[in-house]
Amino acid sequence: MKVGLVPLLYNEYNYGGVLQFYALQRILKSKNIECDILFFNNDEKVSYYELSARKKILLNVKIAIYSCFDGKSNIIDENIRKRKLKIDEFKRQYYSPVINETNISYSEYDAIVCGSDQIWNPNWARRRCFLEFVPDEINKVIYAASLGCESMSKEQKAQFEPRIERLQYVSVREQSGKAILDSFIKDKDIKVVLDPTLLLLPEDWNNIVAEPKEKGYVFTYFLGKYDDKIDYIGEFAKRKGLKIINIPFASGEKNDDVCFGDLQIKDADPGEFIGLIKNAEYIFTDSFHACVFSVLFKKEFYAFQRDNSKKMQGRINTLLHNFNLPDRFIEVGADLDMISLIDYQNNDMIQESLRRDSLAFLLDSINDKSNLVQ
Repeated sequence: MKVGLVPLLYNEYNYGGVLQFYALQRILKSKNIECDILFFNNDEKVSYYELSARKKILLNVKIAIYSCFDGKSNIIDENIRKRKLKIDEFKRQYYSPVINETNISYSEYDAIVCGSDQIWNPNWARRRCFLEFVPDEINKVIYAASLGCESMSKEQKAQFEPRIERLQYVSVREQSGKAILDSFIKDKDIKVVLDPTLLLLPEDWNNIVAEPKEKGYVFTYFLGKYDDKIDYIGEFAKRKGLKIINIPFASGEKNDDVCFGDLQIKDADPGEFIGLIKNAEYIFTDSFHACVFSVLFKKEFYAFQRDNSKKMQGRINTLLHNFNLPDRFIEVGADLDMISLIDYQNNDMIQESLRRDSLAFLLDSINDKSNLVQ
């Protein structure tokens, strides 16, 4: 069998985005399914091309103003230049071949699959992430889509509905995402499935893990602001007699110029990122995938709401609910000595059951052609 895969971003330098797309390819190949990455030249956003003329003008003005005053782009690129090179090398080593849309022969593929990650976030959803350019008669599968929001406007729903209705199979990563889509998508049985990173076992991830030289540390990784958490985490590490290793976030979206931790690793590759989580004594993060790998390697971790906003909380809530884990969300000032350690004793069986169900959805969706337009 053979499938075509469509990612959220083609130039992805976020660890979670890179690793979930790697995992999707790895699990399919383990089932003897060949994969190609399909490159669509049109990267147009749904929310942009359907805006009113007035809103388009305002958006362009905002972009122009931001560009004029953004003096950090060179700093951002310099801070993570080596990281980008390492991630590019990771992709060259582990990613499937890339096929440009001008060379796509759809008859070669049993299905076209898009996912996971925030492919359906209304703020940046692309037309290709609804597989808009794939012909009607081709099997179209959405795997573990995330909306990255807790609600959608009437206008956003109107944009999403016709695009989702022409898809054969749809699954999401969060319960909140299913609830939103179920409120206006009537003809689809939308499933909640695991993020692709959770389809692989820890021993699968060990194949790419780079073991760190450092031992006895607290690992921190934040995608949002964390200035207010520095003293709190620092006091915790000092009390435990541990140093702090921090990966500063700078993917081109913003520059992390906060100097935090006993050791800052700005150029970690994906395997080093996982290795730092695997060998940490404790993890503090606002990243969904940092939580995922903490669970996979049975680590003590604490999650903060990103920028104190609940918009990004749904995915971690679903993760904790799925694996029957205690609430790991904390606030600055929480007494961590009063929070019970995680009991992972029965977690393997829970993970195996959820992994089996999610994989069954993925494989059945790829194999089933009964919903195709003839």
